[in-house]
Amino acid sequence: MNAFDDIKNQYTTQFKKFGDSPKSIFTPKGRNNIRYSVIQDYVKLNDELSILDYGCGLGYLYDYLNVNLPNLKYYGSDFVEDFISHCQQKFPLINSHFFLVDPLAHFERKYDIVFASGVFNIKSSLKEEKSKQYAFDKIKELFYASNKILICDFPSKYVDFQLSEAQHFSIEEIADFCVNNLSRKFLIRHDKLPYEFTLVVWKNDEIIRPQTIFKNE
Repeated sequence: MNAFDDIKNQYTTQFKKFGDSPKSIFTPKGRNNIRYSVIQDYVKLNDELSILDYGCGLGYLYDYLNVNLPNLKYYGSDFVEDFISHCQQKFPLINSHFFLVDPLAHFERKYDIVFASGVFNIKSSLKEEKSKQYAFDKIKELFYASNKILICDFPSKYVDFQLSEAQHFSIEEIADFCVNNLSRKFLIRHDKLPYEFTLVVWKNDEIIRPQTIFKNE
């Protein structure tokens, strides 16, 4: 059994125990809408854009967008079969927009916005270096799959305690990684929740000279 099988089994066990509940995606305190609200700061209400919810879980982001940003065309993906099957039954009108993914597979298409919440919370390997390398490689792929913006969140180092299987990142390592591998136009937000932060990174980081400012889209 590899680490991804173990993570999948953890989620499957939670789902069988709790059903359609935030507890099944290891967010028992129900703060998901706070995480989702970041999207609203970078998307206009009438924007007709596509969004990939990578690691969609039980489709809670779709519920949120349907109320707050109904024009976004939603696609949800996850590597837990039970989650995808449940979402396809739960949302029959868009069931074809939920699909199973292999965590090691590459993306076949692009989306205007790519959103990943909680995807990198659990170590994918017992070796921290290997686990973080997977995370950084996957973030590169997520960024490549986005036409406009990538938004993802991470557990921060500013915590009171850390579980052995949890994967925490420093703001500095994410910032350095972003500049060296993704884009110079990015924002790190630590204003939503106290123990995690959100990375927002734009695909277009064109600099207008001689003013030396980013080009606004």
